[in-house]
Amino acid sequence: MRILHRYCLRELVAPFLLSLVLVTFIFLVANLFTLADLVINKGVSFFEVLKLLVLMIPELLGFILPTGTLAAVLLVFGAFAQNNEILAMKASGLHLFHVFAPVVAIAFFLSLFSLFLIDQLQPASEYRSRQIVRKMLVQRPAAYLEAGRFVKDFQDYTFWINKVDGNRLKGVTIFQHLEDKPTRTIMAEWAEIIPSEDEKSFALRLHSGTSDEVNPEDPSVFYKLDFKTLLLQDIVLGRERGGVDKKEKEMSIDELLYRLKHDATVKSVPKRERTFKAEIHKKISFSFATLVFVLVGLPAAILSRRGEAVVSFSVAMGMVAIYYVLFVAGRTAAVFGYLPAWIALWLPNVLLVAVALFLGRKVVQL
Repeated sequence: MRILHRYCLRELVAPFLLSLVLVTFIFLVANLFTLADLVINKGVSFFEVLKLLVLMIPELLGFILPTGTLAAVLLVFGAFAQNNEILAMKASGLHLFHVFAPVVAIAFFLSLFSLFLIDQLQPASEYRSRQIVRKMLVQRPAAYLEAGRFVKDFQDYTFWINKVDGNRLKGVTIFQHLEDKPTRTIMAEWAEIIPSEDEKSFALRLHSGTSDEVNPEDPSVFYKLDFKTLLLQDIVLGRERGGVDKKEKEMSIDELLYRLKHDATVKSVPKRERTFKAEIHKKISFSFATLVFVLVGLPAAILSRRGEAVVSFSVAMGMVAIYYVLFVAGRTAAVFGYLPAWIALWLPNVLLVAVALFLGRKVVQL
């Protein structure tokens, strides 16, 4: 039995590593183009971009481990079934559950590692990454004021820019969102970025433009101001990009529980309290995706009898996509109060375990 266990685990190693590399490449390729653009065209330091790339790894591993494990299981055990090795094991009197046992055990330990990764490493890396991006945004706004799209990273402002040339912006449209007042629209032929010494904000000097604003007392009255130069000062990052306070996903489970018990600002806002609870259950439930995928993948591979890499990888990606859709839907239901967090966030795992039991019964009956 030990020889068979070692054989199964040895066969899983290469496909598992190959799946990790392939899935990592798929997740990274889009980000690599963006990061390369920051270095080549926006003048951002290579080492700062390298830090961001390294800090992406814990978050990526949270997604890659379950996907890579499932793809490896489908590939190896599908090949076993296709080559009649499963049939030979059963003919020799071996129960398939004994064959599955070491694979399930490894998946369980990988899930525990995922829990540590998602609870400790991932929040710290996401928080550190956001602080690096915050510093880059303030020091080099031009790196993120991308032409041809609405930029909403800055508090009270939405920018549209036709062309970015260093610290010079051409064809600038700015929507200034004023508290309890109509939005002011500012258009300028060009603008220049003026960094601040405190590295917490920056200013824009606009040239040759107009400022349009509705009278808040009488919406039928419209004010229009033509200007040669206009200075917008103290432009700071919005909450999504700025600030040193941790967001929910940047906290560990201990931090989330502490805030739930002792922070009145959390307990007094029902939706925020539900968000904290959803984040706790999400971290734990999602950590065991690797175990759940293996439980489904083992009988599914034997029933499919397909050991081709393309087929296995395609099936794995399809199953993972369905799982993530269910997971996102569950989190949304928990945050908006449609279901308790402990039901909504664990339901995808429960459904997949039910599928695993159904497929396992089919395998036993073969």
